[in-house]
Amino acid sequence: MDKSSFFSFTFYDLGKLVGATLLFFLGLILGVKPAGEPATMIQVDYFEQEQNSDHPSANLLPPEGALDQLCSSHSDRCEKIIWSGSFTEKEQLSYVSQYFEIFDFLDRHLMKGNDIKTIFQTLIINSEKGKRRGGATQKRITINLDSFSDISHFWGVLTHEFGHVVDLGVLKGLSKTQNGNYTEFGKVKFSVDDPSLEYYRYSRASENIRNAEADKKDFCSGYGMSNPFEDFAECHNLYLNNKLLFRAMAKEAPIMKNKYNYFANLFNNQSLQEGNQELWYPSWRPWDTTVI
Repeated sequence: MDKSSFFSFTFYDLGKLVGATLLFFLGLILGVKPAGEPATMIQVDYFEQEQNSDHPSANLLPPEGALDQLCSSHSDRCEKIIWSGSFTEKEQLSYVSQYFEIFDFLDRHLMKGNDIKTIFQTLIINSEKGKRRGGATQKRITINLDSFSDISHFWGVLTHEFGHVVDLGVLKGLSKTQNGNYTEFGKVKFSVDDPSLEYYRYSRASENIRNAEADKKDFCSGYGMSNPFEDFAECHNLYLNNKLLFRAMAKEAPIMKNKYNYFANLFNNQSLQEGNQELWYPSWRPWDTTVI
């Protein structure tokens, strides 16, 4: 190779090298990756974009009109509610939703008695002071929220009070002959074929007298021992919300087995929830099933 050829090759090669170098750095500036290197997943810095964006705070309130939408589809149920006191829409929506779920279950699964949609007329939800958490007749329920130690007990209390509605209003006999051993607020109203009487007799000789052999383990709760109506409502609540606990009690006491089967047949073996409360020992009973 002569001298001129050497210099000619060298300058040409140098030109290509300079050109390639310029293209390489231009590629870096424009974001073009060298051949063979995998592209990164992080093509956009969303962290900075989101950090600099003006996002509104999270809205913890229910969507505007949610209560109206709920009631528009079940106007007959909402018309039964009487609000007493002050409530936010979020509070109202919570109470109405729970009421609807319990009521819908009763409407679908009660296998005996009168139509609860016809029997039940009024739900009073009171945010002001009341003497006790709840009360019921055969067609009306009153809930006094200010008397609750924990507002989460609303579900259990409402289920308990609906037990009174089922007992006194839904389950009715057809006979005109009345049983004088039990009264409704002091008035003799029970027909001799009233389905509730079968339940009362598991533990009662009459409204004010328990069976001689009746024991604490034969009741769903301490409060349920007070009279046959609270006995019914407490076991109604226990079966619907803590079915597994009721079943565990029934294994330990024949009377409780009868009561369990009474409600299992009344509700076609369905419940709102099975619960996870364990039976601490064979004779253990809660004082109040609504707070389990």
